[in-house]
Amino acid sequence: MLYSEIKERENRFIIALKIAFPLLLLIGIFFHSYQLFSHTSINFILLILLIPIYVYYTVYLIYNGFKTSLIDPITKTFTRTEIMAKIAKIKERENTTVIFLHVNNLNDIIERYGVNNGDLVLDQFIQKLEFFLREHSFKKVSIGRYSSDSFLLYLKHASPELKHLMNIFTKSVQNVGICNMEVKVAFSLLSAAYDSDTKNLIERLLMLIEEQKKSQETTPNIKLNQFQMIMDEAIIHHQLFFKYQPSLYLQTDQITLLEVLIRMESPTYGSLSKQQMQRIVNHTGYEKVFDEKVFELLVDEIKPLMQKELLFSVEVSPVTLRNLSFKRYLLTLFSQHGIDPHRFILEITEQKSYENMHRFKEIIESYQEAGFKIALGNFGGNNCGFEYLKHLPIDLVKFDIEFTKKINDSKYQQLLLHYTELIQMLHIQSMVKFIDKEVHFKKMKEIKPDFIQGFYISKPKSIGEIDEIW
Repeated sequence: MLYSEIKERENRFIIALKIAFPLLLLIGIFFHSYQLFSHTSINFILLILLIPIYVYYTVYLIYNGFKTSLIDPITKTFTRTEIMAKIAKIKERENTTVIFLHVNNLNDIIERYGVNNGDLVLDQFIQKLEFFLREHSFKKVSIGRYSSDSFLLYLKHASPELKHLMNIFTKSVQNVGICNMEVKVAFSLLSAAYDSDTKNLIERLLMLIEEQKKSQETTPNIKLNQFQMIMDEAIIHHQLFFKYQPSLYLQTDQITLLEVLIRMESPTYGSLSKQQMQRIVNHTGYEKVFDEKVFELLVDEIKPLMQKELLFSVEVSPVTLRNLSFKRYLLTLFSQHGIDPHRFILEITEQKSYENMHRFKEIIESYQEAGFKIALGNFGGNNCGFEYLKHLPIDLVKFDIEFTKKINDSKYQQLLLHYTELIQMLHIQSMVKFIDKEVHFKKMKEIKPDFIQGFYISKPKSIGEIDEIW
């Protein structure tokens, strides 16, 4: 039994005592009243009035008891309010480590196996965690559900050893799975002494999780002569999949841009994200081959959308873009399918700036002359976006996710506001992404970027779901 369940039982028992004690008192009053007081109608009525008062008191306690449950009904861990309160009350902060656990693929599990199986995975995940901790002499551990797919816990132990233990636990879960379902887990940990403000502590843990996710997307060990075979296999068996993330154009309050999201399924290497695929193609030198295959499949799939007034934003490798034979390939492909290049935005992101900036500028201008627009991705992040903004003719800037994550930070608000104003003064359009709440949407509207994208606007859609956004 989880420590949280024990505490919940204690809480229920206290409520039961609060109900039972007045009942015994009421019975005692009735018993002694007949001995101490005369049997008048007024005394009788007064005694009878105690019954509805007690009933009301009992109903209130029961109702309030269920309303103030300490535990989450699915996982039986503490609720977010309860676990955050416990973290805030930690006394020996220097000797306590707070751990954040995240089930990375819970949404995929729910989509594939259903909500009930998603709940089952979470329940079994917590049971495994509690058993693992007990095996390593950690008892009465407070574990709480922070969000639908994440948990918080804290232990009085040094961080380095706990990091080793959590690595063992998460790898065992990922290797074995739960109920024959693959489960991907990430974690971060931090000393409770990092900040006395629990919100700041958790915010830092969330940032560490994001950084860890990026670093954990390792490049599969694919040999150079295998990559072409894998790509051909993906194309023949239709294992290169597209989804489309709608973006709202604030000037017209209409969806006018779709960002193309790419994922590949390989029987040998499993599901590969765009980031993993990009690492593979960069590592093997197949940037141009990969990008050409993407467009080859994409133009076939989006034919039904060509009648709509939509722009399509596709991320391409800067190495591919600088190869002029790629431009010729695109123009030939688009001509064969009757597609106007003006409908496409080619997005680039690069860590280090290209040495021959003058030549890069000429190449980009040649794409723009053909009708394509050029976008900078992850602007303001850890890349050379500012250098490219200074020297290259850019049409659209997409701000880094950090500006959205820290939109409540006044410093980031001011930075985003002035960056947006500056970019618009340069006659360049701007976009903010990952907006998933109305309150953030309203703040972004005040900053006035040209485009807003995120789950608040719409989740990514398959080709057959695009009509749902109108």
